[in-house]
Amino acid sequence: MAIDTGLAIGCSDLQASGGIQHILIREWNSTGSPDDIILGVAGAHTVTSIMDSGGTNSTWGVYETKIETPALIISGTTEGNVSTYECSITFNLPKMDLTKINKLQEFTGKCLMILAEDTNNDWFVLGISNTLTGSDGNLDPATAGDTGTRQQTFAKLGTIEGGSGAAFSDENGLTVTLTCTQFELPRLYVNVGGTSTTPVIAATGLTATVY
Repeated sequence: MAIDTGLAIGCSDLQASGGIQHILIREWNSTGSPDDIILGVAGAHTVTSIMDSGGTNSTWGVYETKIETPALIISGTTEGNVSTYECSITFNLPKMDLTKINKLQEFTGKCLMILAEDTNNDWFVLGISNTLTGSDGNLDPATAGDTGTRQQTFAKLGTIEGGSGAAFSDENGLTVTLTCTQFELPRLYVNVGGTSTTPVIAATGLTATVY
């Protein structure tokens, strides 16, 4: 198909704000009844549903962070006919304590998926892709999308930096970077037929439900 249209810039584009306001994280489930991921129609570049183990939704952890510290960074390169996108999301957890250390320890060696909402209310997906998602001789259960029983695109723990600082006025906390190598730009989460079109964050603010 030819590239036959361009892009227009509207007033809302010029008024767009930077920053990330919500970070949702969960671990891929690829055993037993695997996660059921449904992608948007061709050309939409969306994820329309994320369901846990054959259910109707998935549960995510919500990571509250210091305001104006999270950032989603995408670095793309092209060699020949292959484009590679190194994606990372960095956020700060103020004040080190046992709860934060234990939660971050859980990231070690895990295959993760991430939803990051920017301040313009777009939900970007890291660790879910239509490339390197299996394609293993039809061994994935047949669905309208990808179940990812052998997914090879996922996010992982990159770095943890920080500490207590030396002086009373020093910052006390940890800066976490999660990374993901993808062969397509991040998709947007846009639910088109579920209970909610966007993730629903619980009243406690610690968990979220995604349909």
